[in-house]
Amino acid sequence: MKGHPSPRRRIFRGTASPDDRRRNPYLLLPFEVPQGTKAIGIRYDYDRENNTLDLGLFDPRGHEFPAACGFRGWSGSARDRVVIGEHWATPGYLPGPIYPGTWHVILGLYRVSDSGCDYEVEIELLPEGPTSHPAPVVPEAPESGPHPEGWVKGDLHCHTHHSDAEGSVQEVARAAGEKGLHFLAITDHNTVSQWGEIEVSGGKQSGVVLLPGEEITTYWGHANVWGPGRWLDFRCRHRKDIKAICDLAHGEGRPFSINHPKPNGPAWEFGFDLPFDCIEVWHGLWALGNEHSLRVWEDLLRRGRRAVAVGGSDAHPRFNAQGRLIEWIGRPTTWVWTEGLSAEAILAGIRAGHVSISACPEGPLVSIAVIRGGDTFRQGESCPFAGEAELEVEVWSGEGLELVLVSGRGELARKRVMGNRWQETMPVDLEKEGYVRAELRVPVPASPPGRWPMAALSNPVWYEPFLADKIRDLWRGR
Repeated sequence: MKGHPSPRRRIFRGTASPDDRRRNPYLLLPFEVPQGTKAIGIRYDYDRENNTLDLGLFDPRGHEFPAACGFRGWSGSARDRVVIGEHWATPGYLPGPIYPGTWHVILGLYRVSDSGCDYEVEIELLPEGPTSHPAPVVPEAPESGPHPEGWVKGDLHCHTHHSDAEGSVQEVARAAGEKGLHFLAITDHNTVSQWGEIEVSGGKQSGVVLLPGEEITTYWGHANVWGPGRWLDFRCRHRKDIKAICDLAHGEGRPFSINHPKPNGPAWEFGFDLPFDCIEVWHGLWALGNEHSLRVWEDLLRRGRRAVAVGGSDAHPRFNAQGRLIEWIGRPTTWVWTEGLSAEAILAGIRAGHVSISACPEGPLVSIAVIRGGDTFRQGESCPFAGEAELEVEVWSGEGLELVLVSGRGELARKRVMGNRWQETMPVDLEKEGYVRAELRVPVPASPPGRWPMAALSNPVWYEPFLADKIRDLWRGR
């Protein structure tokens, strides 16, 4: 690799090899920025046959993992040109002061062929910065429609033009509002530049509460973190690295969720011996490998791991030739039982496990609770009473579906839902079962029930003194 200096332009050329990727998949290219520079333009190119190189930038305030104070943006492989100025930057990058000193372009060696990958990076130092680009004016969507009391619905995994999708935060929020969603998490890859649009809107657009988020997109698995805080580093190569990021998120009170733990998800390769809070059990359409994610979650439950199941569409909106935004926001939809419609209340409901998931914004919705005496324990909560109690199941918009109740010992009961506003109660001994959760499946003739498509699912109600070795013994002794 060689750098070729000129007064206002730097060019780096080199070849990345598979060995380079094995040693460290993140290559830093340093360049000097003199006083008086108002903006930086970056263009890069590489041999795209069987190769993928990602692009990002750090300023002189620091680039060291895990607390790189100088983070200025990331675009992955979605853009080949970016500009960073004091008042405006390409989406995915952060505007602000152009500090004099040593900056670093970061090349992510995501995929490098056996023959290597030639690349060229050109950096131009600009005496004038770009002006602020006005945001498109998007008409307000109607307020979200009625919903079961206490429940709000949204999507916890969505992208915008700040990473590898199209559409501004405002445009994507309007699409969510038109579907009747109450909240939407904007989780662009490895950046927080989208947070500026959220802040300008006051945290709400088109009647939709916007949750700031980041999808920590590593080369060995993805995770979502929701809520305000710092940018979180994605350059995780080992378990200790991702744990450090999880700990940073928890230090700011932000939930950490493992995304799409299934083949071609891409899969999660860091293992599950981490202090994560949630797991994306339902990602996109159910048929896209989510039975595998369900098995992963179920195995964690049987081992006593109380991870909250969530869903996310992972929508990457695109504009068609007519300029219409095409997206699949709300498939699936995550429902949160909460006392208020605010980012804080929604995140509190998620942490508490007061969460169900449905195939789409129209539902169906399934909710469970265990009642003992005058006490009610909702999904995500723990019941401390041994002996028989009453399990209450409520279903909205689920007539004709199959209700399947699952406990730590396997399938507990199976019943057909007999109405669109349906309630059923039955006795349950949580001490014996360990936990109970609910599924709604779509009966398909000539197909075994275990392979019926999922329409909705709930999180479990737990028995308080639940022990992992006991539930394992129960499962083995079925």
